[in-house]
Amino acid sequence: MNLYKIFRPAIFKIEPEAAHNLAINLLHFLPNAASLFCLNKNYENLHTKLWNLDFTNPIGMAAGFDKNAAVVLTLEKFGFGFVECGTVTPLAQIGNPQPRIFRLERDRAIINRLGFNNLGAENFAKNIAEILPKISVPLGINIGKNKDTEDALLDYLLLLQKFYEKASYITVNISSPNTKNLRDLQNENQLDLFLSEIMKKKNELKNSSQKNVPILLKIAPDLSLDEIEKIAEVVIKNAVDGVIISNTTIDRNLNLQSTYASESGGLSGRPLFVKSNEILKNFYKLTQGKIPLIGVGGIASAQDAYEKIKCGASMVQIYSAFIYEGFGLVERIKKDLSEMVKKDGFKNISQAVGVKFNFPRNQI
Repeated sequence: MNLYKIFRPAIFKIEPEAAHNLAINLLHFLPNAASLFCLNKNYENLHTKLWNLDFTNPIGMAAGFDKNAAVVLTLEKFGFGFVECGTVTPLAQIGNPQPRIFRLERDRAIINRLGFNNLGAENFAKNIAEILPKISVPLGINIGKNKDTEDALLDYLLLLQKFYEKASYITVNISSPNTKNLRDLQNENQLDLFLSEIMKKKNELKNSSQKNVPILLKIAPDLSLDEIEKIAEVVIKNAVDGVIISNTTIDRNLNLQSTYASESGGLSGRPLFVKSNEILKNFYKLTQGKIPLIGVGGIASAQDAYEKIKCGASMVQIYSAFIYEGFGLVERIKKDLSEMVKKDGFKNISQAVGVKFNFPRNQI
């Protein structure tokens, strides 16, 4: 029985941001609640190794749910193979004015214009310090700039320095539509200079710490093929370790049916599935499978996750569907995905990565 669906009508009567904060508090103070929703089973054929990290399965929690790294250990118990927390900025900031989260129930989607609201790097670091001795899945840290910072690079370099040795991987988020001018960093010339400095800093930290922490770039779905080509070239040139595809979209030409469809902000959830898959496929083809990709956007089932993997994603992340389908979703995806892998004759999920294309994938 899906207990969440029984309670969802009552939960959805609560204003979205208040409901989210309530969920975070419940997960924080009731860390064993996961046992009510899932058994967190292990499926050998879903084990994934990437960047010398071991993942028990390729299903991750996307950044945005746990902005301050407050409930990572509880999320792990729901069966996620990895958890990405943040976006964290150097200084605490309240984000954009409320209301700033909207449920598009008929579309199984969410619009948010939060604006990197978080408690800042110092609070985040304290939470991470408590988590690290206990966590058993890879931990991603998603970093961003403060709204009023003029030179964005300075914020990213500061956060890279602060969290490099604490993270399993670090995601450089320059694709949120809710921080003014942030997406401009995706422009070819700016991106080249930006990533050059980011990777230079990474190599300094790698040499001093003797730890190789992967640096991932998270890109927007609202990119032309020409822009994707240029980003792919820059990513390869600067030896970025991986790319997350994609962030939320500002596109509203998606046949949306819900009341809040015209609200500004980033749209996530089911309507993003096809759009994000196109970016994913194009990026995989342009890089010939040589750069590991994480697929995000519209995943609500094992079939959705498998489609992204076949399109070139080594792993996937979910968020919006977690809101609509409940905490048991991860376990259902794992169970069904394991069966799909067996049915297709693969011994391991990694063999399905990019099977829609003919060239061999470069395992990392």
